[in-house]
Amino acid sequence: MSDDVRDRLDIERAMRHYAVGLDERKWDEWDRAFTADGIIDFTAMGGKRETRDQMRERLSKPDPTWLFAQHPLYNTVVAVDGDTATAFSHFQMETGRRAADGRVTRVSGGGSYADTLARTPEGWRITERRVFLKWKHTFTVEDEVERG
Repeated sequence: MSDDVRDRLDIERAMRHYAVGLDERKWDEWDRAFTADGIIDFTAMGGKRETRDQMRERLSKPDPTWLFAQHPLYNTVVAVDGDTATAFSHFQMETGRRAADGRVTRVSGGGSYADTLARTPEGWRITERRVFLKWKHTFTVEDEVERG
């Protein structure tokens, strides 16, 4: 396998650690996505700019309404320049929260990630992820699945 292919696979792995770590609240996966000082920037969509650890702390707080999240990535384009890289990808998101009436409030949406990455001794890691939301739809449905 060429170094270019190996780099691309490792960069995409870091990007997926973000999605799996966030969606499943598996913070060991989450940490494998970022450098220790990595930044996630949601300001383009009215959110926060915070460190990896700040976002993990905020999302780790107990939330009995939280049910699920999924963030598949696709259309990924990677450019490697020595020990740094940039990546662009689209995402689609689905989240669910238990509403007071027992139904589920769903948020569907999509957008893009613009990442900068660095090669580290542990592999490629995101140093900054900027998040851009292109569309969002919020609706309430009857809960149709038992989650475990």
